[in-house]
Amino acid sequence: MEENKKKEDINSFPKYKNSKLGNIIRATFLHSFLNIHLTSSERALAEEAIEKKYKVAIYSSSLYCLLLLPCLLLLDTQIVISVLIPTTMVAGTAWFSVSLASLKEKFADFGLELTVDLFNAFTLSLSMLFIATVCSLTTPLWIDFIQPLRSNISAIIVSSVLGIVVVGRLLFSIFSGSLRYDINDAMLTGQNEAAERYFKQSLSVLHKASQVLKTGRSLHVANYSIGVAFFEVFTDISHTSTGSSPEKINLLIEKANQLIKDPSMEETQANELTIELTESFLAACTASVEKSKTHKSTIAIEDELECLKRSVKLAPRMREKVEEKLQSVKSAASYGNSSELDLFELKNKIRDLVQSETPKAEDQEMTDLRISVVLDEVTNLVEEFGHLIVVS
Repeated sequence: MEENKKKEDINSFPKYKNSKLGNIIRATFLHSFLNIHLTSSERALAEEAIEKKYKVAIYSSSLYCLLLLPCLLLLDTQIVISVLIPTTMVAGTAWFSVSLASLKEKFADFGLELTVDLFNAFTLSLSMLFIATVCSLTTPLWIDFIQPLRSNISAIIVSSVLGIVVVGRLLFSIFSGSLRYDINDAMLTGQNEAAERYFKQSLSVLHKASQVLKTGRSLHVANYSIGVAFFEVFTDISHTSTGSSPEKINLLIEKANQLIKDPSMEETQANELTIELTESFLAACTASVEKSKTHKSTIAIEDELECLKRSVKLAPRMREKVEEKLQSVKSAASYGNSSELDLFELKNKIRDLVQSETPKAEDQEMTDLRISVVLDEVTNLVEEFGHLIVVS
């Protein structure tokens, strides 16, 4: 089933037919990059950029440079170059400044349009500046051949119109890209601030809870820390996500409160609550954020949950064995009048013995360590995707 799912994921990405120009771009500029081991989604993004951005920009700039050629040959190139130099600087500054790292996922297609505009403008301005320089430096080689056309009114009008069209196209690309970038930037107003405000405390609590579990504190301290950590996470999700179900998120908060209000509950019950809260968080995260499904933290949590579930499943049978052995020892004459402390120590020794005799069984210390790893990975997911998570 997993193999079929992987195939579906790979097939879900658009396929692009390799063109000659695309292959030139791959071989000349992106050869070393494409030789890196890329995931299917990373390779799809690279192919999309090559075929829908770089190739289009090169074709477009080549066409407009041809249209600009009559203007450069028949008219004063100083005018064109004086326009191109500041325009190239503006286009270059805009292109190298733009970043879509914080672009909302639903604006991904819009982001491609935005970068296409800016990249087109930058490529076109560079190409135009290059061909203008070539024409200027090679003037002695062609000036005699086109001299008659310089006195032809029709040729001058046509070349002027073409020059205006080309420069207009360049300026329009810069304006369009700048406008689109600005509207995207407006959509992000306060987003990082909100995420930091709501999740800063829960991140801190998650870190503290993880450290408590790693230091081997008592069971009730560990349970309380876990409960507080999940209480903070789900409370903050309820504040940031307007799409979350109030009923479901309140139920999860109440389950976290059970660990807070009754931290001395039996360890198996506490472990079951922890597993349920973790699974609910992971389900909400993967349902809300597609790329979180393949995140290393998600995979790590799933692996740890599998081990925790196994320990919970083995717990009842281990308790039965411990009680059986304890009763057997207590019935012996030498333990007939043993103190409560002696019996407590005896029970712990029997528990260790039963655990060593039970395949894949783990003690509570190991379970706490696994939960601490889970909390560390939950911290990573909250830090990266917290403001996007919806509990529905």
